[in-house]
Amino acid sequence: MNKFLILLSSLFALTFFGCNNDEEELDLIDTLENEKIAIHEYLSQITTPILYLEYYSVHGMLIDTVFIFNYDNSGEVAKDSGWVLMDYEKFYLNGGKLDTTSPEQGDSTFTYAFGGPVLYRYDTIKKYDYVAEAFRHISVGSMGGEMIVPSILAGDKNNYGKPLHYKLKAHKLINDVKVNEYGLIRSYLVDIMGVENAFVDFPTREISSIGERDTVTYTAILEKGTGDRDIQVGDSVLLEMDYGLLDDVGLQNRVLRSMGRDSIYFLFNETWQKNYPTGLVKGLQHLQAGDSAHIIVPYGMAYGAVGTTREITFRDRTKLKQYLIPPYSTLWYWVRIRKVVPPKTEEE
Repeated sequence: MNKFLILLSSLFALTFFGCNNDEEELDLIDTLENEKIAIHEYLSQITTPILYLEYYSVHGMLIDTVFIFNYDNSGEVAKDSGWVLMDYEKFYLNGGKLDTTSPEQGDSTFTYAFGGPVLYRYDTIKKYDYVAEAFRHISVGSMGGEMIVPSILAGDKNNYGKPLHYKLKAHKLINDVKVNEYGLIRSYLVDIMGVENAFVDFPTREISSIGERDTVTYTAILEKGTGDRDIQVGDSVLLEMDYGLLDDVGLQNRVLRSMGRDSIYFLFNETWQKNYPTGLVKGLQHLQAGDSAHIIVPYGMAYGAVGTTREITFRDRTKLKQYLIPPYSTLWYWVRIRKVVPPKTEEE
């Protein structure tokens, strides 16, 4: 706890003593005072209980207060560290929307291009994290909760005087991401798809007994075609493919890119393979012409803890990183092999 209080104390000191002159310092004091008035005017309209989380410096000086309201804490809440599967909306107080994980409300400038829910890692012991702190009081469930964060605690010196307003919802608390992913994949294949047998692939060597922390890609054939050989390196392949994210909220798959019934034709070589997840590449090599299948790829054989991103310009001024595929994403593929053409031999 002291670590983030020291950081906040330093931030608070720099805010005032870093000003160029007394006039700037007075302007900032007025700005923060007006912010405080705006927060309390907003909260005066709230009829449900309000939780006050006060943050102090190491010298006992009150830095500022986070406010949590319209929340439910009757169920499971976060502990000191772990993961939460969450959705959120982020605004300036009484202002426009800054970010959201809702795909229905999304636009080209939001952090997650295809919405949520997203995995959020929290650790309230080692670092200051007001979102993590909120989930220690907002329980898992459909109600969620709201939070106001004063600009000093938000830490954006370019936007002092603009408090942040969050709407948060926790879908699930997770201790071990790998164990959770294993259960997610198995539940989808067995409980929803009714798959009893599937091809399995591993990042490197094969293992005889699969555990809940192992990284495994599953390829389940839905319809068997008339092909007589598996896809091999060097083949030309005519393919239909949809893919999305597999998540815990109703075990949904959110289609990120749909080629629909528009087939693609490609050469299954090293160049093509480098542009796609390892799990997909290995899964395709179990399929033959005419087959359709689901290929479920764990994050360890997909885009890992990094995900995939692109750079966007926010409000035409700030460049931000936008996630196309979020970190720790489990990928869901539906594929149909329309045609496989082996490479020509020298005799031919």
